[in-house]
Amino acid sequence: MIRLAGPLAAIVIAAGWSWPTLAGEHDAFDVRIQLKWFHQFQFAGYYAALEKGYFRDAGLNVTLLEGGPHINPTEKVLAGEAEFGIGTSGLLVTRSQGKPVVAVAAIFQHSPYVLITREVPEIRAPADLRGKTIMVEPYSEELEAYLYHEGVDLDAIETTAHTGDPLDIYRDPIVGTTAYTTTEPFVLDQRGKAYRVFDPKVAGIDFYGDTLYTTETFAREHNDEVVALRDALIRGWRYALRHQEEIVELIKREYEPEDSRAMLRYQAREIRRLLIPDLIEIGYMNPERWQHIADGFRAAGLLDSDVDIDEFIFRPAESADWQWLLYMLLGTIAVTVVVAGTVVYLYSLNRRLAAENETRIALEEELRTQAVTDYGTGVYNRRGFLEAITHELARTDRNGTPLSLIAIDLDDFKKVNDTHGHATGDRALALAASVFRDTVRGGDIIGRVGGEEFMIALPDTSAEGARVLAERVRENLGGAELSLDNGTRVAMTASIGTITRNDGEDIDAMMQRADTAMYKAKHQGGNRVVQAA
Repeated sequence: MIRLAGPLAAIVIAAGWSWPTLAGEHDAFDVRIQLKWFHQFQFAGYYAALEKGYFRDAGLNVTLLEGGPHINPTEKVLAGEAEFGIGTSGLLVTRSQGKPVVAVAAIFQHSPYVLITREVPEIRAPADLRGKTIMVEPYSEELEAYLYHEGVDLDAIETTAHTGDPLDIYRDPIVGTTAYTTTEPFVLDQRGKAYRVFDPKVAGIDFYGDTLYTTETFAREHNDEVVALRDALIRGWRYALRHQEEIVELIKREYEPEDSRAMLRYQAREIRRLLIPDLIEIGYMNPERWQHIADGFRAAGLLDSDVDIDEFIFRPAESADWQWLLYMLLGTIAVTVVVAGTVVYLYSLNRRLAAENETRIALEEELRTQAVTDYGTGVYNRRGFLEAITHELARTDRNGTPLSLIAIDLDDFKKVNDTHGHATGDRALALAASVFRDTVRGGDIIGRVGGEEFMIALPDTSAEGARVLAERVRENLGGAELSLDNGTRVAMTASIGTITRNDGEDIDAMMQRADTAMYKAKHQGGNRVVQAA
């Protein structure tokens, strides 16, 4: 099929000219896409692109292949059983193994991938999973990288095949499972189950999620079709996000009638947060971020060899040379129009490239900020907090000034989630962070270091100053309440521990002492401050 671009396309359209079509132009190109899980709102953009005819308009006849816990999309694509697949950032590991996968579009800017366990006293951190059994999907590289970051070797954990049912974590010996924030939390909440979420993003590890990919050979031999599918899919996602209720009904009608509307709506809300479409173009991929993810996998010993990111990321082919021959066929009459159109086009292109460059720089800066920011509260995440306190520790060593630390754990936070839902829990976290920001000084450092756990570093602050500020935090938090739509008011309290740095004490030791003081406050009934000696 002849495709025209740039000023030539504008001339042909404006003049009303047409070109002879090539044989088979109207024959749709068959494409199979292997989904990574069961049908759900996670793949809403694919359903929308089919339903609204975006794939068809692009000359593609698309078939969606349902996934599940025992289906590895990468194996299907590499075996020729599908032309495209949806994968995790673990595609980098596959590429390092010499398997020619190519990333076409990162649909989710944040991965929904998490680890969920029973909520029991003996499991409070990933390190507590040593010797215990968890369910793991076939493509679990993100989990391995996360555990490595937390100082845990996956070999120290017993793993078993994922059953697809998160309720199995309450059946011995299984205590946890790989999961997605889009699905399993809703299922467990509906069943009234207590659970704990370990999210790599809280630890500062931020993977891409649900990346569309194909093989190097297919991308080379069918470049136009890859571009067409990618662009049609992006249109589908835009439509799905604007018409969520329509897509919910479509999924119920055509794909997964057993899923409740409440669950699909929950998925829609969570997925919009993962895509952040108001900030970043759907499908956008930053080579530097891919390289950062690859560095994380390499540190965890997961890469068999270095990955050339430029070869890993799909690049549309340049226009074929034959298009220039078409200019000559326009004849003398079109020469003036071509020149004028080219000038206009180049001017427009130059402005567009300048704007895109500014946008790219802004997006990359935003992504760098996101890497150290907890997107639910706006304060530092664990990674950002550790980086900031590391710099502060070096400054206090140089100047000989005191440094204090406050550890905060919101009391009965699980009860808030269980009684009022995770949306209310998210509001509670945001409110708490707002109280902390309003209470502390401008130079103090606030971080969310766990699910409902925060820490505040206080530069140039003595033990007494830390105690006074901690009491102020406790009082201000006690005066803040969430007002729910049904008229219910949710009060908030916290267990708080404070410490002041000892000579030569490192960050880990400081945080451990602050945690110990905080747990003493919790064991004494909560809503109090305990100061470590």
